[in-house]
Parts: sequence; C-alpha cells; structure tokens
Amino acid sequence: MIDGKYVKLGYYDTQSDNLTWRNMERWIGGKVPQDRTIVKTVLRTVSLPLFICMGTISSLGIIIAVALIIFNIWNRHRRVIMSSHPVCNTIMLIGVIACFVSVFLLGIDGRFVAAWEYPAVCQARSWMLSTGFTLAFGAMFSKVWRVHRLTTKTKADQAKLFMAKQKVSSIQKKIQPWKLYTMVSGLLAVDIVLLVCWQVLDPLQRKMETFPLELPPFGDDDARIRPELEHCESTHNNIWLGLIYSYKGIILVFGLFLAYETRSIKVKQINDSRYVGMSIYNVVVLCLITAPVTMVIASQQDASFAFVALAIIFCCFLSMALIFVPKVIEVIRHPKDKAESKYNTDVGMSKEDEEKISQTS
Repeated sequence: MIDGKYVKLGYYDTQSDNLTWRNMERWIGGKVPQDRTIVKTVLRTVSLPLFICMGTISSLGIIIAVALIIFNIWNRHRRVIMSSHPVCNTIMLIGVIACFVSVFLLGIDGRFVAAWEYPAVCQARSWMLSTGFTLAFGAMFSKVWRVHRLTTKTKADQAKLFMAKQKVSSIQKKIQPWKLYTMVSGLLAVDIVLLVCWQVLDPLQRKMETFPLELPPFGDDDARIRPELEHCESTHNNIWLGLIYSYKGIILVFGLFLAYETRSIKVKQINDSRYVGMSIYNVVVLCLITAPVTMVIASQQDASFAFVALAIIFCCFLSMALIFVPKVIEVIRHPKDKAESKYNTDVGMSKEDEEKISQTS
C-alpha cells in the first residue's frame, strides 16, 4: 500500500521459478531495513594525543641520557666521576634508555602494526623493559651492595686493628670495579635465561579481549559495536609473570634492605652511595604501586598505558637527577680537578673514630 493504494511490486511464477521485480517499493527514510543486527568490530587503541605526549617526554629522556653518557665518559678522569665508577653509571644510563624505549613499545597497538606483527611487539616489550630495569637497577644495586660489603669489612678490620694497635689508614679498602660489573652481568644473565625460556617454550601471542555490544555513536538502531582490546599473553602467562615478578621482587626487597642499612654511611670509594640509596627507594615504591595497579586496570588501555608510562618516566628522570645533577654541578663549579673536591667529603670513618683509635693505640 502506497499513498492509500495497493501497488503490485512484482510477479513470481512458481512453475518457471521466475521473479519479476518492478522496483516500485518505498522505504521510510529511504533506507532499506536490515534483516539482522549488523555487528561491527572496533579495536580499542591508545589515545593518539596521549601516545604522542608520552613519546615526546621519553624522547627527551633519551636525549638527556645520551648527553649524560657523553658527560660521564668525557669527565671520567675527574675525581668526582672516577669515585662513582663511571662504567656503572654508563650501564645505568643504558638501562634508562631501554626503559624509555619500552614506553614507545607499550603504546604501539593495532593502530600502527598488523595483527601478525603484534607478537613481535610483545616480545620486544618484555625484553626491553626487563633488561632495561635490570641494567639500571642492577648498577645501583651493585653500588649499594659494595658499600655494605666495604663497611662490613671495615668494621671487622677496625676491631682487628684496635687489638693489634696498627694505623687506621691501612683499613681503607679499594673497591675492585670488576666485582660491580660481575654482579650486574649475573643479574642480566638470569633475566636473559628467563626471557629465552619464556620465548621458546611459551611465546607471547596476540589475545583479544571482547567487550559487551555498544550502541554506535550515530544512533543506528540496526547496528551494534563490539569493542576489542589487544593483550600480550601466553598459554601459561601467570606462571611466567610470577617467575619474573618473584625474581625482581627479591632483588627490590634486598636492594631496599641494603639501602636502608647504608643510609647514613659515607665512603670515599663510592661517593654517590646516598643518592643511589634514594634512587632505590624511589624505584621500589613505584614498582610496588605500578605492578598491581596495572593488573587491575589492564582492560582500560589509556589508563593502563598512562600509568605505566608515567611510572617509568618519573622513575628514570628522578634517578638520573639524583645521581648526575650533583656531578654536573661539581664539574661546572670546578672546571679543574682539585686534589680534594668539596663534593667528595666522605671518608671511610669519621674523624672522631680515627682519634679514638689513635689515642687507644
């Protein structure tokens, strides 16, 4: 019925199975109604302005880290740099650069790569973030560990010297740099073994999280949107994450313990031990907050990316500032290296302790 009159739309001959359609139909609004609900899959991706913002800050961090590496190598002969073990500082900065690069990898999703390329991004994320953390934190951890070992040996030597009535100056121990590098290498080796086993035995794959159907933004009653979100997961994902988190958690707790034990200790062999301890506090607190929170908000791509990226950026910038800003200021204030730098006033023992031992001897 069109305009109050019946109109023949077509003829169908059942014997010859022939349909003749006259194209006389009219649809309300000029749109043919659907015979089913059209479901369109939409991939949820990280907000582009958010990704650009975090990427810009990370790029700035990489530039600063590279500049500090150049500064560290160029002034490695200076007392203020030499006493802080420049190779360990360079290792830490390389780890910081890897962490900044991981920010880019965390923001890369289906907007930038195809589905078959996404597993490679997953592997790159785990390798870059894990090894970057180990290099950066491992370098700081080795310094604090050596300070703890040095002071422990010094106290034992003081007792022996007190009994033997020898000079105090002979207890000053020289830290052997290869021990620091060996510790960092050992931590990195454990990381590589875990990551290789994970990648070979149970590699990360692209897993899709499906959300309930939603109304389209333009109010189409015949269509629905099914949002999907990409995740990096493996078959036994929780087991591998448990191993990684347990290993790094033990290192974090042990590093926190050593930093607390050496919080008031000053040694001239490692002149930035207090700043390293403060950096360790910062890393531990942020890791303890970030790891569980990201698991809870994993289904919210923007919140999850922003939280992890900000934690990495803040942690890296604060660590670089604590360890290198005093050195840069010292080098600027004193262009020529002096016999005794004001920056390095720490000694193995206080003058009061030296006087006491000298009097008793």
